[in-house]
Amino acid sequence: MRRPAFRIALLAALLLAGGSVGASTPEPPAAAVELSIADERPLRGEPVRLTVSAGGAPAPGALVEAIYRPNSSTTYREPLPPADSSGTVFWTPRDAGPVTLEVRLAAALETPPATSRTVAVRYPGFPPSGLAIMLLAGVLLLGGAALGFVMLLTGPPAKVPPDEPPST
Repeated sequence: MRRPAFRIALLAALLLAGGSVGASTPEPPAAAVELSIADERPLRGEPVRLTVSAGGAPAPGALVEAIYRPNSSTTYREPLPPADSSGTVFWTPRDAGPVTLEVRLAAALETPPATSRTVAVRYPGFPPSGLAIMLLAGVLLLGGAALGFVMLLTGPPAKVPPDEPPST
């Protein structure tokens, strides 16, 4: 036997749920917040000018936070001073690698970021330790491979049968 009361209750619940979804009014879009970086690939230890604008106008007082090595276990954050009247903040990267810059228009860093941008901070020069590590790894890897090929091609030393006693 079918239960029409259950079907009617289910239909009424679906209609009410569908009506409440359509009844919400969308929020007006917020002014677009933009972060401009004077140098797209900044160098570690050299100041970089960041400009924050909201809706095409400078955003004085905007807070910028640098997040070094985002999404890793060694992430650390560096809050920068608030933007001046022209929306400008000067930032000197402390470490090379990926850095996410988050912009907040509120006066607290706990609010969600209005926009964010990830940049790659470079070393100011060629790191000699990188070359030394690469050469050491190459010697170990290729030297081990060469030793393996030599042993494979020469094979084990031939066993000489012992001298047999003369037969009588």
